[in-house]
Amino acid sequence: MKITALVTVLLLAASSAVAQVSYTFTTVDVPGSIFTRMHGNNEQGDIVGLFDDVRGVGHGFVLHNGTFTQIDFPASTFTSARGINSTGQIAGGYADVNNIDHGFLLINGQYTSFDYPGSTMTDAYDIDDAGVVVGDYVDTVGVLHGFVLHNGIFKTIDLPGSPTNELDGINNTGVLTGSATDANGLSTGFLFFHGKFRLVRVPKATSTSPSDINDAGQISGFYTDVQSVIHGFTRTSAGFQILDFPDATQTLPLGISNSGMIVGDYVDASSVTHGFVAAPQ
Repeated sequence: MKITALVTVLLLAASSAVAQVSYTFTTVDVPGSIFTRMHGNNEQGDIVGLFDDVRGVGHGFVLHNGTFTQIDFPASTFTSARGINSTGQIAGGYADVNNIDHGFLLINGQYTSFDYPGSTMTDAYDIDDAGVVVGDYVDTVGVLHGFVLHNGIFKTIDLPGSPTNELDGINNTGVLTGSATDANGLSTGFLFFHGKFRLVRVPKATSTSPSDINDAGQISGFYTDVQSVIHGFTRTSAGFQILDFPDATQTLPLGISNSGMIVGDYVDASSVTHGFVAAPQ
């Protein structure tokens, strides 16, 4: 079932000034699924993500021209497709028969598995048009780190002084989005570009997690308010803006295209998770 609604999104700011942006929200669920997450999208309108079947088994998918195609890494027990670039290359993660997570690429119908050297777990979250992949891995002492994979070479990206880190998004100008936790387990978002970090914090939020960035520098993500409710947000030149699916109890924007189209998931009043697309007007 698809639900479409036109809503007004308000600017999150310390002042009383308000900027208004309208989005059309559409629910998009994989047919027969009990859980759908839209995780990434490209400028051609293709969307990748994750769905659970009626047995609760997770599968990846790509939505192209209105048609869903299931994605399962061979012999995996779980697969999630998370990033897709303009040429249709897909990055994601899967679990093997021992429930160990690995990253994967799907290019021209061929699967390739990869792991950060010496890691106990690796996941991939996004891929740019040059094939650069970002994600995270767990080292031998159980610490989570962000990574960049370019031409077969891995590089760790961690915000200095943070116990755990992850990278979730990359655009075609080389800007990375990620988040790091503090000693209390609260998340601070960041951008990383040319060796420098820039913090991303929604005003008055207790945690901020940027999920993706497009070539114009527009950011999608989510934050936790002081009542521990999770909301979606976008960050443009106008500032931070709330992005909540109408009547949802939780909204997670996870991908943003160059046209500003946002994909993600939301939880309804019955605690069911659905995928969504938010189109800017």
